[in-house]
Amino acid sequence: MQRKATKIMLVFAMLSCLSTLASAGVPDWMRSLAQQPAKKYADDANAVVLLHDVETTVRDKGEIVTHERVAYRILRPEGKSYARFGVPFDQETKVNYLRGWSITPKGQEYEARDKDTFEVSGSTYEVFSDEKVKVIQIPGADVGTVVGYEFEHKRRPYLFQDWWSFQRTIPVEKSRYTLHLPSSWEYRADWINHPEQKPAEEGNNTSSWEISDIPRIESEYRKLPDDALEGRMIVTFYAEKVRSQTYRSWNDLAAWHAQLISGVFGSSPAMQQKILELAPPSMPMLDRIKALASFAQRDIRYAAIEVGIGGLRPHPADEVFAHRYGDCKDKATLLSTMLREIGVKSFYMPIHDERGIYTEKTPPNLGFNHVILAIQMPQGSVPKPLPAMINHPKLGQLLIFDPTQELVPFGELPYYEQDSFALLVTGNDGGELVHLPASSPELNTYRRNTKVKLLADGTLEGEIDETMSGYLAMLGRAYLKHESQNERKKIIEHFMGTNLGNIQVQNVEMENADEINKDLILHFKITVGHYAKNAGPLLLVRPRVVGEMAGPIDASKPRHYPYEFDAPFLRSDSVEISLPEGYSVDELPNSAKGDFSFAEYKSKTEQAGNVLKYSREYKMQTTSVPAEKFDDLRHLFSQILADEKSMAVLKKMN
Repeated sequence: MQRKATKIMLVFAMLSCLSTLASAGVPDWMRSLAQQPAKKYADDANAVVLLHDVETTVRDKGEIVTHERVAYRILRPEGKSYARFGVPFDQETKVNYLRGWSITPKGQEYEARDKDTFEVSGSTYEVFSDEKVKVIQIPGADVGTVVGYEFEHKRRPYLFQDWWSFQRTIPVEKSRYTLHLPSSWEYRADWINHPEQKPAEEGNNTSSWEISDIPRIESEYRKLPDDALEGRMIVTFYAEKVRSQTYRSWNDLAAWHAQLISGVFGSSPAMQQKILELAPPSMPMLDRIKALASFAQRDIRYAAIEVGIGGLRPHPADEVFAHRYGDCKDKATLLSTMLREIGVKSFYMPIHDERGIYTEKTPPNLGFNHVILAIQMPQGSVPKPLPAMINHPKLGQLLIFDPTQELVPFGELPYYEQDSFALLVTGNDGGELVHLPASSPELNTYRRNTKVKLLADGTLEGEIDETMSGYLAMLGRAYLKHESQNERKKIIEHFMGTNLGNIQVQNVEMENADEINKDLILHFKITVGHYAKNAGPLLLVRPRVVGEMAGPIDASKPRHYPYEFDAPFLRSDSVEISLPEGYSVDELPNSAKGDFSFAEYKSKTEQAGNVLKYSREYKMQTTSVPAEKFDDLRHLFSQILADEKSMAVLKKMN
């Protein structure tokens, strides 16, 4: 499935400024905007949208023509990127024209020429697509410059819907959307992240909406993606003659998906032979399902060929099997076909690979960029519920499985799909939007055991064992699995070097790198010079040796959005520091304890003979802390930080 926004951003990142200056006539609407008095915005605002004007015309046979004007004022040097603009298109879309101009603070006017406009491909090394981007580079851009664009594109969509996104990461002074429909057509407008606005009805089946002074989407640590926060309106068109391309509910959209993928689940003798080899009837049913899931997950290389409807419709299963490659929807289709061969039903599930894009309030729309599978587990095949399992009132136990993510064990979900919403396509009768489960903290553990010796000169040396499970093991494997021994050493030193500048890591060993159903285990040795600090006859030692648990946070300004975590987790540290000969403990730091509705943190430092012992545990019980609980989260993080910095005092004995 295409990840269009990601690919376009990658394309823009590679573009260089190729424009040359050229004078030409600037349209009056641009001049009028440039002459408006500049408003005051936050010091870190790079630019402001002066106008975003969208006019969509739906023709009687279903063709949609959109005309857009957009103008920015550059406020800071970083805002010069807005002098580059791109319009995506493919074989189903035509860009009729794309023009651009600029007006500098001194009143100089420039127009982009033909040589300032070019096309780039939307394909990447693993995705071949017919999508391209028509890009224009505007000359004369500098701080204070107004840049503007005007373009028109024509499309014949697979489903009749349009999006008006009026909020951005920079302020918007005015955004307007006008809709022209044929006389026999109707529409429905659904609003997301903004109160509903009634349109101005202008006659001839024309409606328009306008919003002014739209605040920017704020930049905050650990927030939802911008697409989940932006204010927008989704407009769905209805007409009797295009009934097959319109839908009024998630059930209708699921039925459309079912028709789209019908006919792609064909098997082949070679596939059937492979199924017998991987999952013979003599095996328990659960093991047969696991074996086929593992094949789709690990033996089918990810590669996408998405041309036209291929961005939405999977390739036939027998072709995917023969070629041994495919994208997410191809992998799901192949696995579904193989499961059918052993008598197990499964269901196609479009989803977005970023949590928050879809919620229980999201209206039906075709913005998914990924596909997974819901496997109907035969009765009695699962001895106990698995973390990625849901109980459906009609279909019974459904095991949600992602054949694309090869580092996630059967029975679990990638962290970015947990606590999210996906479309369950049950067949031609439709389907529904379903909420996927979040894992428990106990499934996602990070246990660190540190045994070190403190030398009289302040050097620390010893061993660390780290054991990871769940999504933390997935991330650990993603970072380290394919790296050399030397690179693993460098990565660990980098992570630990943020507060241990003199750390050296040796003898890195990694267990279960390829066995994703087992915990990932790391063993390594460390040496830290000048770890303890001299204070006359005293030696100051931090009981917490490595690992920072408090998340990034900006406490200097109010929080606007929920604070997001990958998934619930349970992290713990156990530290034993053998003291140097001739020293005794003079003072121990206080224990820490934080108990909140969403998390718990506790630590303890004690002495056992000649050993300083430190232990702590941090349990996060949710994926999201709402903005109204930001003060509690800030308090939690401050407690963790204070505990991590606390010192034990050692005294040299006479």
